[in-house]
Amino acid sequence: MTNILFAFSIIINIFLIWYIVQLLRRFLAFQGDLDEFVLKLEEYEGHIEIVHNLERFYGDETLSNLLRHSKDVAQECKQFQNVILNQEEEYGEEEEQEH
Repeated sequence: MTNILFAFSIIINIFLIWYIVQLLRRFLAFQGDLDEFVLKLEEYEGHIEIVHNLERFYGDETLSNLLRHSKDVAQECKQFQNVILNQEEEYGEEEEQEH
């Protein structure tokens, strides 16, 4: 009977390790996608700023609002990114304290 329970425990542990690895891969992929998204958003913001500063469009209220809005969205993405990174760092610190 104990052999069956031991084998069952090993199977469950292997499954849980596999599941944790899959979750970590997804999280790392998500984090990489978020980093890439923030970079693209910053490039977009820079492009709008260049167009806004052109003599032809300088002072255009629509471009000013678009530039302001893109800066706000970029800031929110950076804050979200920081929240994710801080949670990851806090989790790592908790594990270090346990050992």
